Amino acid sequence: MADTLAVLAARIATLERLVRDLSRTSRLANSSIENGSIAVYDDGGLLRGSIGIQPDGTVALAAVNGPTPPVPTAPTTASVRGGVAVSWDGKFTNGSQAPADFASVEVHFSTSADFPDGGSLFAAFYSAQGQTMTVPAGGPVWVRLVCVSTSGKASEPSAAAGPAGPSPVVAQEVLAGVITELSLADGAVTRAKIEAEAVDGTALADGAVTTPKLVAGEIDGLVLAAGTVTADRLVAASITAAQIKALSVTGDRLVANTVTADQLAVGTITAASGVISSIDATVITVGKIKATQIDATNLVISGANVNGTVTAATTATTATTAGAATTVTGSIGSEVLLPPTQMGTGQIPQTTTINGGSIVTGTLDAAAIKAGTITVDRLAVGLAGQVGQKWYDFGDAASKWQNLGGTMTTVAVPDSQSGGNVMRCVGYVQGAYRPDVKIPFDPSVTYRVGLRIRQTVANSTPGQSQTLYAGVAGLAGDGVTFVNNVGDNSKSSQFYVAVDSEDLVVGADWVTYNGYLKGTSAAPVRTTAPNANAPAQLHSKVRYITPFLYANYQGGTGTVEIDMYAIEVVESGGITASNIKAGAIDGQTITGATLQTANSGNRIVLDEETIGGVPTGVIRFKSGQSGDTDGLITSEVNDAATQLAITAPKSSLVTSSAPPASLLLGTDAMGKQIIEFDAEKVYLTSPTYVALPLWDYLGQGVIFNLVKDWTTPALATGYTGNGNSNGTVQYRVINVLGTNFVQWRGGLSITYSSGAIANSGAPFSSALPTAARPSSKCSLSAACSAAGSSTLALKVDFNTDGSVSIIGTNTTTINPPWVSFSGLMYSL
Repeated sequence: MADTLAVLAARIATLERLVRDLSRTSRLANSSIENGSIAVYDDGGLLRGSIGIQPDGTVALAAVNGPTPPVPTAPTTASVRGGVAVSWDGKFTNGSQAPADFASVEVHFSTSADFPDGGSLFAAFYSAQGQTMTVPAGGPVWVRLVCVSTSGKASEPSAAAGPAGPSPVVAQEVLAGVITELSLADGAVTRAKIEAEAVDGTALADGAVTTPKLVAGEIDGLVLAAGTVTADRLVAASITAAQIKALSVTGDRLVANTVTADQLAVGTITAASGVISSIDATVITVGKIKATQIDATNLVISGANVNGTVTAATTATTATTAGAATTVTGSIGSEVLLPPTQMGTGQIPQTTTINGGSIVTGTLDAAAIKAGTITVDRLAVGLAGQVGQKWYDFGDAASKWQNLGGTMTTVAVPDSQSGGNVMRCVGYVQGAYRPDVKIPFDPSVTYRVGLRIRQTVANSTPGQSQTLYAGVAGLAGDGVTFVNNVGDNSKSSQFYVAVDSEDLVVGADWVTYNGYLKGTSAAPVRTTAPNANAPAQLHSKVRYITPFLYANYQGGTGTVEIDMYAIEVVESGGITASNIKAGAIDGQTITGATLQTANSGNRIVLDEETIGGVPTGVIRFKSGQSGDTDGLITSEVNDAATQLAITAPKSSLVTSSAPPASLLLGTDAMGKQIIEFDAEKVYLTSPTYVALPLWDYLGQGVIFNLVKDWTTPALATGYTGNGNSNGTVQYRVINVLGTNFVQWRGGLSITYSSGAIANSGAPFSSALPTAARPSSKCSLSAACSAAGSSTLALKVDFNTDGSVSIIGTNTTTINPPWVSFSGLMYSL
């Protein structure tokens, strides 16, 4: 027993010692992070980094939400072959030190000192010690630097350096007179070694070229510059007939007056010798030409050296047909004026170039111009400006669009709606416009901007990056400087009056968009304007407009086809019967008005009035009889139920003393409830109205009525529609059993930054309208993706201020890529 107690006492003492030692050692000495990470927060509770497994599966110490890096000092530039050498000294402005989370210093370059659109990123310095790199360039460029931290924060750009361009690459000049006879080996100069017209008088020393240095027949007129060989450059008797290639010395290779009559053998120059073409009128004078040596077959007419009148031939030997006008072959110089009376029909060949100075005033009329040969771009400014008020592009001129990304080509398609071609846009078409189209903007008239478009190929991630922007870009008075919605020289935030952030859907066939413009403002509202009676405004600096387009925004890889793009002035003036096409006005066209046959008499009035404290749309019937009150059909609230009511004063409907007709309620052949009247005239007895509730077909009572159209809320940055192919997120107000509800449908795709949900979980860029807000907060469960999430549902809060919040994500285990709004519904 004593031994057992001793053993127990010893073991207790050992355990106490082990516990004491364990308490004195580091608790993390043998610890680990099991399939997770440790988040690091600052005093304000902001996530600054994490240690361990990151959302992408890698293991790292990741910085998040770091401070903005300091601005690098300005780079220095130097011209080098093929580009510009850019150097950075590794320092930062205001004496700042390199940040601990330094990642790189990016090198951006641009051909403009103000770096429109941010310039182009070439490469980066990955060391804070500074270094030098070469930026390839074909001309002068400006360079500036941007510091980037490991958490992705970017500094403001440095001051720009430049402009600097590549250094020229030139051959060493050959100084006049340095090549002498002793410098050349016999036979060293051949035709292949001499560039055409490269050797002139200044390049040769006097007497430097002798016969032994020339290969027979290698130097001809093409090698010598005109007038470069003069007598003082030749060694006496050094050039003989053997050194001159046949027919190589022409008139333009001889200095004036160097060949005189005593240098020519008698009779050596004849019409048949072929050299007459090299002698012009300044060389040939009276007495120098032998009689009969020049005839029609040896005469070449050139330049402006023909004076006189071309008359009709008298014999068949000198004319195409005896007695017809003589045919003169060759070219006519710009100074030769041939009046129409001296040109026979068809006498000027099509290859002849005729400029304005060659045409006698008043001789060219409409009958002489082929139909369809003059287009708008060939018209003078005044007329072009007028025609430009109605501009169309039917996909035939894709090459004329200037675009910062993607491709735009003209393609023939069998189902094009206008013409046979479409403009096919593949990839991210960014800020595309027509530099050749500058339409003068008149703020006093209304312009329609329209296009017909379809998405034929989806983005690599369907439903994303398929957004369309279309309208016009504003230009200043110089026709070059852009003017956007806030008056800045930028292609961003232009006037997207036809389409502003519309997600296109593959397979939706052709869709037509229209927007209207009129007037200017110092602070115009950016909006689409599909109603001609409510046109959008341009900035007051705008003087010209040009078509403008973004497709597959932003960074999409899909394909869009444009069948038509139009900008035209809307006809001004009132609408008369002659302006209206038969059948053009239907129920969708009239939204509120008075229809009547005359100022008095029978008519229908579409109006709105308050019945029982509720705004109610009504249709009024008037008999036109003096003193009659209105009859009406209205959706009326009675006993807390929405009803269809027909009411009418008896005096306005009864037209005889016969007994009142019956009002029958029944069903048609399809089982739908109807109203039947047993006479042409309508007779109503007390009560003065009959309530007709809308019934379902199972006899369960009143069903949905007072249904509003679906509304698409604008999405915040980080959210796109059609998540999990659920369609666009939309809502509407419905009435069920007398109670109004808000019903939702569609799905959202969500992006995350370092595990945090975009826009703090608020998916919409603006609050819901008052008519769609619950009277108290409503929290609903919404299905979400199982990918990247340990749960299959998130909470969605609909708040009384119209804001909507997605609740339940975290930075590690709940990052679903989509959430569905289909089936969500709450009462108002």
